[in-house]
Amino acid sequence: MLNRDKLERIGIDKLVLSGIKIETDKKSLFTEGQGWVEEKFEIKEELFSIEKTIKLYESGEVREVTYLRFNPNKLLHGHNIYNARNFELKESINRLMSLLNDKKIYIDLSEAKISEIEININLDLIFEEYKEVFTLLFLKLPKLRKIGNINLNESYKKLFADSTLDGGWKNHKVRVYDKKREVDDSNLLNFELTRLEWWLSSSTYKYYATERFNIDNTLEALLEDHNILDNIFIELCREKLFKEAYRYLEKELVPNLELSYLDFKRSNKLARTTGRKANTNVYKYLEDNSWIFDSLNLIEIVKIHDKKHRGREIKRIKDKYPHLNNKGKLSYLVSIILPHKSQLVGQNKKD
Repeated sequence: MLNRDKLERIGIDKLVLSGIKIETDKKSLFTEGQGWVEEKFEIKEELFSIEKTIKLYESGEVREVTYLRFNPNKLLHGHNIYNARNFELKESINRLMSLLNDKKIYIDLSEAKISEIEININLDLIFEEYKEVFTLLFLKLPKLRKIGNINLNESYKKLFADSTLDGGWKNHKVRVYDKKREVDDSNLLNFELTRLEWWLSSSTYKYYATERFNIDNTLEALLEDHNILDNIFIELCREKLFKEAYRYLEKELVPNLELSYLDFKRSNKLARTTGRKANTNVYKYLEDNSWIFDSLNLIEIVKIHDKKHRGREIKRIKDKYPHLNNKGKLSYLVSIILPHKSQLVGQNKKD
């Protein structure tokens, strides 16, 4: 049975380290080009991969690049539903070192730096119920993608239902997705779970670690600083998702909904004065031409622009859109993450 304390927290999913030292007697692959010779050692296994490349140029210049990729949770638990806090990252590294030693591969991580990192949080939310909220969060991101899964034996509208949103910049990206659907194993995960995760390149991680939170970008610093994961994750969510979402909601989405409402009323008034048939279904018009993010937005518009029928129209809105409570859902999501009660209960005793 899954441990809820290890699910609903901020932690590491995947990690790539550079600057590691590797010693092994396993064979390398040699490649020769014009003016250079390259030696490459690579091993890829289910739980980790290692790459070491040494390139010697005619000028005498030598370039050496090393990478270690692994998922701490797969090493510790055999799956990546959990994420890792500092003490678990230490534990997973010890386990990995032991595995490598058994294969006669010896690594030194004393100078290792963060090359890539995925930091996530699992949310006890049904992805489908929060999809409009996530769409608002991701709407203004560069390179936004909506990814759907084929849902066989369901209605046509649900056939390619979205289960992932992702987008972002060259050096950092963000994704939210239906974790239960991704795992697709009811024996392992038999309840709804949504994951929000940030991927950071070496340059982005270094910026946040050094410029924003005053630690270096080494593995050692990551292991010792109990707050760095939370600080980076919260900062990214606040600055790159929540601020823009609220700005768009207040400055564009709601004003556009109000303009559509007024356009409908003007069109109907003109139709009556010219003898044409007026359209009486304003809400169907708004559904087709605007985004009704929350029923409260409609209620506020009616209070201002239809005072004569305010009581009747508010009742119609409440009866028609009880499910459109996305402002409340957005506030709840923000309350989970900003600030996040990230630190696992009793964590400091283990770290």
